[in-house]
Amino acid sequence: MWNKVLWLILVTGIIISWPLSLINKPVHFDKATIFYPATEEETWNFEKKLALDTSKIKKFYYNKSTIIKDRYLKNFLVMMDLNNYFFGMHPREDVSGVAYRFKYPFEAILFFIMAIKATCKNKKYRKIWLIILIEIIILSFLKQIDGWDVILYFSITYLLVMGSKELNKYKFGWLVNLGLIGLMTIEIWRVFL
Repeated sequence: MWNKVLWLILVTGIIISWPLSLINKPVHFDKATIFYPATEEETWNFEKKLALDTSKIKKFYYNKSTIIKDRYLKNFLVMMDLNNYFFGMHPREDVSGVAYRFKYPFEAILFFIMAIKATCKNKKYRKIWLIILIEIIILSFLKQIDGWDVILYFSITYLLVMGSKELNKYKFGWLVNLGLIGLMTIEIWRVFL
């Protein structure tokens, strides 16, 4: 009985953490994509890279689409970074100029690892990873990701709940859950301070 109650409290903490951060810091959904004119800094970096080597291969590789490719790659790597979801991009805050927000308590990465273990065992769950990858590929075309990444909330939360079920199967899972509830409460409380 207590084991189930602890698990429900833990899952509730996981589920409400990202929406609480949206309430605390409202989002402005910017529909601009990465296909905007190059900034002065991007143009300067582009010309600097091109000036270092004048070979025909480099001139073919470094063209105007390189700037857009770099923007896409920067967004894609930020979306793939686990720091973005569990640690608020600490210690590398503001790597890409995106305003980061609290999404999940850092303790939830334990459930994410357990979800990876569970999905590797059962092939039917691999569709979830494919959905997450497709969402990340599409979201990487946006100039400002913050706010739009809430699309990932449902699939990542599903994985975290699955991971918490996996952890709950162990003999001392209730004790781990009790400790994680304490840490998670402190982490969620920090959002409002």
